This record gives sequence, structure tokens and C-alpha cells, in this order.
Amino acid sequence: MDEIASPHDTFFRESFSRREIALDFLRWHLPAELLAEIDLDTLDIGKDSYVSSDLRTAYSDLVYRVQHRDGPVSVYLLFEHKSSPEHWTLMQLLRYITAEGDQYRKQHPKAKHLPAIYPLVIYHGKLQWRVPRRFQQLVAPLPQALTPFVPQFTYALVDLSARTNAEIKGQVLTRLVQLALRWIFDDQPIGRLRTLLALIEQVQDKDTAVAILESLLRYYVQGTQRIEEHDVRELLQESTNTGDPIMQTFIDRYIEQGVQQGVQQGGAAMLLRLIERRFGPPSEQVRERVTQADPNTLLKWSDRILDANSLDEVLH
Repeated sequence: MDEIASPHDTFFRESFSRREIALDFLRWHLPAELLAEIDLDTLDIGKDSYVSSDLRTAYSDLVYRVQHRDGPVSVYLLFEHKSSPEHWTLMQLLRYITAEGDQYRKQHPKAKHLPAIYPLVIYHGKLQWRVPRRFQQLVAPLPQALTPFVPQFTYALVDLSARTNAEIKGQVLTRLVQLALRWIFDDQPIGRLRTLLALIEQVQDKDTAVAILESLLRYYVQGTQRIEEHDVRELLQESTNTGDPIMQTFIDRYIEQGVQQGVQQGGAAMLLRLIERRFGPPSEQVRERVTQADPNTLLKWSDRILDANSLDEVLH
């Protein structure tokens, strides 16, 4: 089954799968003592999730691997992205760690040890992150005699939400991505997007800037549900009036194809996600019908799914 991701998950994976962003983010956010023991130049970004397909519609893990200073020993950096607080995050991380361990054993059948894993959660939601940070906090009551038999681990948290006003660190590309995540729930998304577009103009590599720009616009159209195609066109026109070549290149490659295509793709992905959560995994016929539907039909079906008792009621 293909992964059905939210706009937040998609933007997160697209951004943090870029090597330059990954390296810069790690330099700023890993503990100094860990950075001293690993070689970031060996960074390998996992192309495929180790989480089974039944988890991928809800979880958005991303695994980095780096070599330890003592030789060919991998340290796994497990990233999990959250756009809202989730009480059972520790359970999700435990399933990730177990799945990663099983995969490692299959790849190294003679191994007697597992690689160390550093779990890190990146959060950017509207509510305060008030969920358990240690696994044993999930178990109650926990008699003292049973404490040694219950797993005990925690995770690092990078809270990018606007509530924290945490300093956004890194080079321009890394800061841009983090700010985009922080501001996605802002009351003034167009103003925030205008600021982000100005940051893109500072990106030196034109191809990288164009790719990030496309990802950013798609994210803000789909993720805010308050920015329309004409808003995007006006913002881009403002930028091209300044003579910025990046914006003109983007218009040549993307806008002429229509921002509406991006909106349609995002609407189809979100509707498929809702269908799966309400009625179970959609068939290939249903997936094809949804992905080929026009935006107005997708909107009509999305309204129906709120009250429908069956999938037939949604798509009739």
C-alpha cells in the first residue's frame, strides 16, 4: 500500500531528506558530546521507512545513519515529526526502534549487538507539548518491584512551535524550513509566506531554491487551506517585480503548469487519508477515482465524508 501523508509530513520529509538541511540541522541540535563521537560526513539518509505499511499513514519516521569514531559502527538518528501533541509518542518510537532492530538483524545475521539509536521528535503544533517524555510514565500503577521489568527510555524534543519562541538556528535553507513549519498555523499565512519567499531569494543555488519554493508553496496551499491560487500568483508577482531571477525561473517551470494541479493532488491525498481512517484502506479503483477527480468533486466528497456511513455515500 502506498503511503498517504499529510501536507505536514510531506513537507517535513521533502525538506529533511535534503542532505544540506540534514547536516546543518544536526550540527545545531545534536548534543555536543554525541557530535564529538560521530562523523557527520558519513551521513546516510534512509530512503525507505523501516516502519511497516500499516503505520505509515499515521507516522512519519525518517532515519539517518552516521559512523561512530571507533570504526564502522552505525549510530541511527530517528526523526519523528509531529504537528499536534500525541500522548502515545513513546509507543510509536518503541515500535520504530523494534522494527529497526529487526531489519538490522536481517541485514546482519551474524551480529550480536544492535546499533545505538537517538530518537528525536520535531514538533510545530499550536498546542503545548504536554505528553509523557519517559516510557515508564505510561505505565500506572507501576509497583516498585516491577520497575526493572518495564522499558525506560526518553527522546529529544525540538519544539519549533510559535508558543515557545525558540531560536531558529542554522543556515538560510535550514532556518527557512523550520520557520515554514512554525508558521503553518499562523493567523496571517500570506504575510508569513511573503517572509519565507524573501528568504528563498537568499539561497545561492538556483535549482535548490526552485525546488524548495515549489515544496513550500504546495505546503502552504494544502497545509493552511486559506491560501488560494490567486494569492500565490500575487506573491510571486511581487517577487518578480524586484527582478529576482529565482522567482522568474520558478514561474517558468511551475506556475505556467498551474498551481491548481498542486491543490488537486493535495486534496486527493487528504481525502484518501480520511477514507482510510473511516472505512479502511481504499481499493485501487477508489484510489484511481479519487486521484483523477477535479477539485470541485474532491471538495464535495470531503464534505460528505464527515457524515457518511459508508464509502458509497461519499462517492455516489
